[in-house]
Amino acid sequence: MKTTLAMLALLLVACGSSTHPPADADPSSATCAGHGPNDACMNEDNFAACQAREAECPGQVLALESCPLQFACP
Repeated sequence: MKTTLAMLALLLVACGSSTHPPADADPSSATCAGHGPNDACMNEDNFAACQAREAECPGQVLALESCPLQFACP
């Protein structure tokens, strides 16, 4: 249990906050929780999942260590 809590704390620190791109921004430069749709371990599906989590818990999205990345709210 302590290990799980420590890993979650590390994820919270490493994740930081995400920001929304301006409405007129190039969609290829979009990011979610610091990850772009073309980054390693990212694809269109998990990028959309990240955006859905961002809508649920703005600025608090957790990136879980997996490949492809998975996202959750705290």
